Amino acid sequence: MKNRNEIAQRSWLVFTLFTLTCIAIFVKILWIQVIEADKWAEQATSIEQRVQDIEPTRGQIYSSDGSLLATSVPVYSLYWDAQAPGIDHEDFDQQLDSLCLKLSILFKHRTPSEYRIDLLEAKRQGKRYHLVERKMSYTRMQEVKELPFIRRGRHKSGFILERLDIRKKPFGKMASRTIGIDRFGSRVGLELAYNEALAGKTGKQMMERIAGRVWKPATDDYIVEPVDGVDIVSSIDVHLQDVASAELERQLKQHSADWGTVILMEVETGFVRAIANLERDDESGEYYETYNYAIGEAVEPGSTFKLASLITLLDEGYIDLTDSIDTGDGIAEFYGEKMHDSGDEGYGKITVEEVFEKSSNVGTALLVQKFFEQKPQSFLDKLNRMGLGESLGIQLKGEPKPRIYEKVREGNWSGLSLTQMAIGYEVMQAPIQTLAFYNAIANNGIMVRPLFVEALKYNGKTIEKKEPVVLRERICSRETMLKCRTMMEGVCEEGGTADYIFKDSPYRVGGKTGTARIAYTGGYYLNRYRASFVGYFPAHKPKYSCIVVVNDTRTGVYYGSTIAAPVFKGLADKIYATSLELHENNGPEVLLGDQSKLPVSRNGAREDLEKAFAGLRIQTALTSDADWVETQTGESEVTLAPRESRRGLVPNVMGMGLQDALFLLENAGLNVEVKGYGTVRRQSVSPGAAIRNHKRISIELS
Repeated sequence: MKNRNEIAQRSWLVFTLFTLTCIAIFVKILWIQVIEADKWAEQATSIEQRVQDIEPTRGQIYSSDGSLLATSVPVYSLYWDAQAPGIDHEDFDQQLDSLCLKLSILFKHRTPSEYRIDLLEAKRQGKRYHLVERKMSYTRMQEVKELPFIRRGRHKSGFILERLDIRKKPFGKMASRTIGIDRFGSRVGLELAYNEALAGKTGKQMMERIAGRVWKPATDDYIVEPVDGVDIVSSIDVHLQDVASAELERQLKQHSADWGTVILMEVETGFVRAIANLERDDESGEYYETYNYAIGEAVEPGSTFKLASLITLLDEGYIDLTDSIDTGDGIAEFYGEKMHDSGDEGYGKITVEEVFEKSSNVGTALLVQKFFEQKPQSFLDKLNRMGLGESLGIQLKGEPKPRIYEKVREGNWSGLSLTQMAIGYEVMQAPIQTLAFYNAIANNGIMVRPLFVEALKYNGKTIEKKEPVVLRERICSRETMLKCRTMMEGVCEEGGTADYIFKDSPYRVGGKTGTARIAYTGGYYLNRYRASFVGYFPAHKPKYSCIVVVNDTRTGVYYGSTIAAPVFKGLADKIYATSLELHENNGPEVLLGDQSKLPVSRNGAREDLEKAFAGLRIQTALTSDADWVETQTGESEVTLAPRESRRGLVPNVMGMGLQDALFLLENAGLNVEVKGYGTVRRQSVSPGAAIRNHKRISIELS
């Protein structure tokens, strides 16, 4: 009996313990599912893992002289996870006022009370990814990391700093359309043409999710390591680009033109050293790079096409430069339509060379009609054999195919087409295509492709060097090419359409003016024109070719000689003044001062200037043996006057080059900020000021 009672007691005890255990398990389940649901859900997400893409650093774009044209700059945004588990909310409340004050001092656009209200509202709503500030620089981001409470770190403060790389162009709008835009889905220019190389290769890494929708690397190892993008060395020369842009903008503003473009290209290599495209904003009246007219805008070239027309006649032996044609009073009728020469009286009987030099519409049309009226297909075949109907295949996207009839009677062909084509109508070319054709004449008949990239580099080492690409070994015979040069140089000499523009130049130019009516569907606007000038320099040994196109001026001045040629000359003048190798050799006994005006010199170190002037055979007059001098250019000599630089005082660096200016200012103990390039035209601290009162100085060069 006793054993039965013990067994029963033990059974009830086991049953009771089992029941209590089940009740405890049930209560724990309810507790987890109801009371601790958020906690365990958060822990579940904290161990979520996935493979994410790791973006590489995009390659940079440089100019030919090493200046940075496009680069990726990191910017940072500040977010707050108000529910981060590591936040000590009591500490947050104590440091909130101090944090808001510091944020207000750093960013200035919100008061401390506005930051306080913003953060408290984010806390009340339990926001997990609240934006506090966006697009901070790296320096500003480092300052933010040291602010009260934020310096506790991401997990203990809930504040998150996220990095984003954005594309910057240090030179602003300079050649910006050619350099391109780096926005996903809308890239243009070099950014698009070399996107694959610049972008690099995306890596992959295992990431784990932590609180606040933030992902961090699960390990330091990559599944696939990212490969940074390749750097592009463009053909653009920053100095020449700046001059080209400035000359074009000055002329566009002076004549209120709609848009304009200028392209400067090396004759032998095809490397494009400068390319500017400016369009007027009607509201502000300012000019911006909004479209690449140089490459993408196919227009009727007008008189610049006359060179191609005369080549077809010269190369076939139909005419010579000394042959003559009677242009009468400058009016000719073709199929009931009148064609006019510029001017009121006409040119009468003139030579073929004069037809080109005076840009006679009537003379050119009559010559083409005389020899090709019965066989117009031969005219078209000759034009297409010269490559005028083909695209250049340049590296940048957007080049249109030129419009040159391939067959008689195709498209809009009519009885007028032959004579209209002769003077540059019923044909379409982009400015860069016209330039490539003229460049071939300067390049002994060899047509090369315009190039915008010199090399590809990775980690500073050249991995691919771009070489000139020959499109046609010969566009015409050598004899014809030489005759073309004679005609083109005649345009810029006495009697030519651009003689007054280049008459005082110390170098000779070969070129052609163009003035074309602006078309609309079904006709041409009255008194609206497109002016152009295309050519090469210096004529004795062509180094550069250049085209300038200015569209739709509003001042009543519209001829290529008065609108486009001055831009060409302004650019050529500055290149010639800074490139001694372009000067013709006039014999060792001739002083440079005897050939033309003495060049203006920068101020600087006396010994360096004396050596330079001696090498140029320019006479100098010394008024002192000071180490630093300023130059004064006279009629026959350059005077070197002393420029004092006293210890403890800010030096005068006005008119100096950057190297000399930096030497003086940094040796004086100043931190120097440089803007622009060229010659110092402004310094932020006046010369002679006490250095002890100034730690930094800014100099502006131009």
